[in-house]
Amino acid sequence: MSSLKDYNIDFVKLKLGHHDFNFKIDDSFFRLKVNSLIESGNLIVHILLDKKERLMNLNFNFEGTIQTECDTCLDIIDLPIKGNESIVLKIEETPKESDGEIIYLGPNDISFNVYDSIYEFICISKPMTKTCSESADTKKKCNPQMLKYLSESKDENSNIETPTDPRWDKLKKIIE
Repeated sequence: MSSLKDYNIDFVKLKLGHHDFNFKIDDSFFRLKVNSLIESGNLIVHILLDKKERLMNLNFNFEGTIQTECDTCLDIIDLPIKGNESIVLKIEETPKESDGEIIYLGPNDISFNVYDSIYEFICISKPMTKTCSESADTKKKCNPQMLKYLSESKDENSNIETPTDPRWDKLKKIIE
């Protein structure tokens, strides 16, 4: 898939009830977003759409890997990503601004593009810290050369004394 149109769900053509959609997410998906936080990945997204008269529940299940940098050694790792998220689409005569998990659509809307929702769900599923130990390749260890360099630079910085402001020194004496 290489176009935003590929992520449109034409809900107006769907009957009431449950409908399944599957999307294969690869590098071309992430290239569609300008300044994407993720450049490369391989995921499968399954969407279960439950259509009612003026309401639709979309349940997103996704699993796969994304490429990112290890926060410790800066090596590229394949990070496993897995998640389950949902949103609600509600058709209103006068659509309001979306609030959180509810997206309001007008009565003339015939489709909904799930690209941004998929992208956001993948981004928020990334852990805060990403290390080689969390990589899909369980045998991968942090780059020993980088770890050695980092430990040497910490040692050098610990020997540097930072000058203090004499005014603060006088205030510290009050506490003592």
